[in-house]
Amino acid sequence: MGQATSFEKVISRLLRKIEKDKDFFSYYNVSVSEVQSLVMEQATGYLYDAIDLLVSKCEPDVDFYNYDELQMFRFELTQREIGLLASLMYEVYFERDEALLKAFKIRMTPSDLNQFSPANERASFENMLARIKAENRNDISRYISTDRKTGKRKTINYSQYDD
Repeated sequence: MGQATSFEKVISRLLRKIEKDKDFFSYYNVSVSEVQSLVMEQATGYLYDAIDLLVSKCEPDVDFYNYDELQMFRFELTQREIGLLASLMYEVYFERDEALLKAFKIRMTPSDLNQFSPANERASFENMLARIKAENRNDISRYISTDRKTGKRKTINYSQYDD
């Protein structure tokens, strides 16, 4: 079958990015093993969303939907692909917070918002998410324009279009 890459390898890359977020890891009255299971389940959902996001933005040279029920990609991901998927998962993670923030803003009066979520903190969060999205767009553009194995820039063979 050749090499394969586990979802866990990609997920662990994401978890290193967000390990300082106490909310992501805080589950009260739950055992450590249950927390690990819940975190993996949540992060796996982020991975599925990241794959959808990547495929919607470009046409990769490999089929990222080529995975099995054991949560293994049926091919070996490059380190660059693992990093790209983890970055897209990070974006998905913060987009969910943005959705919560928007719902929060709808339910609260302006004075409530000022008391609980100052405008500059909201703007800071929105700027951070915009920066993450921009970095991911650039990373996708670089990824799709290079050979996934060699990392060399793809070139177009114009001679095939000559008459």
